[in-house]
Amino acid sequence: MNKVRYPAEWETQAATWLALPINEQNWASRRDRIDAFYSNLIDTISRFQSVKILDNLQIPHNDIWIRDYGPFFMEHCVVGYEFNAWGEKFPPWNLDSGVPKRVAELMSTEFKKYPWILEGGAVEFNGDGLCMTTAPCLFGKKRNPESQELLKDIKESFGLKSLKILPRGLDGDHTDGHIDNLARFVAKNHVVMAAGFEQEKCEIEAWLCEHYESAKVDELALPLCSPASYMNFIFVNGGLLVPVYNCETDAAALEYFRGVAPGREVIGVDCTTPIEEGGSLHCLSKHEPFIF
Repeated sequence: MNKVRYPAEWETQAATWLALPINEQNWASRRDRIDAFYSNLIDTISRFQSVKILDNLQIPHNDIWIRDYGPFFMEHCVVGYEFNAWGEKFPPWNLDSGVPKRVAELMSTEFKKYPWILEGGAVEFNGDGLCMTTAPCLFGKKRNPESQELLKDIKESFGLKSLKILPRGLDGDHTDGHIDNLARFVAKNHVVMAAGFEQEKCEIEAWLCEHYESAKVDELALPLCSPASYMNFIFVNGGLLVPVYNCETDAAALEYFRGVAPGREVIGVDCTTPIEEGGSLHCLSKHEPFIF
């Protein structure tokens, strides 16, 4: 039997998946800006690797946030969890919730579905069996009950040896505090996180030290436009795309990422338009590891 392992995002990728901004309720009033954003993003990613777009593949969806409703690509299957638009906040989500199965069918691979609400932006992996998440995005009346069965399924589906559940994420985040706006791995034993979360930083440091002799947690100041975060970056092959927001903190963020990713081209991508709907680069993309 093959050992289950969910790769880290800095590992070699086959493609980046996107969904175009077809939701007129959200994007009609800023159509020119969001279309220009996507044109630039697609061109930028295409310099490094393939871009797969749900619309071009005739896979229907409700909105752009494919990180949360899209599939988890595993070595021998596609894994899907339930999606209900962050606790039934933003209907409709009927098409989004069907995307993982449609992708598995397109790729002619096995599809494994789990009966729990779990968004992709709520879980952060280091490729070595560790995963971080936040409690408000796992548990709640319109998410999941506090269940050992839920935790067991998450660990089994991704091959985890440890799941760290932090008490909170960013305030003002429509998702209730996704981990991908708070703290991200840049190496298996190295995390960067938003400044001002001392309890969470201490918890992450202690947790990493349980697994590695050497561990590091860095802090970055948040931009002023909440819930914007520099943690919403994405890896591509040979590159690192960092969201910027026309804030004075942008330059320090780009300098930081150039320091921790010296072998990659670090590019700032203006995300002032998508952040108006509460998300950024990581939220609106899904990486496909090079494993098929």
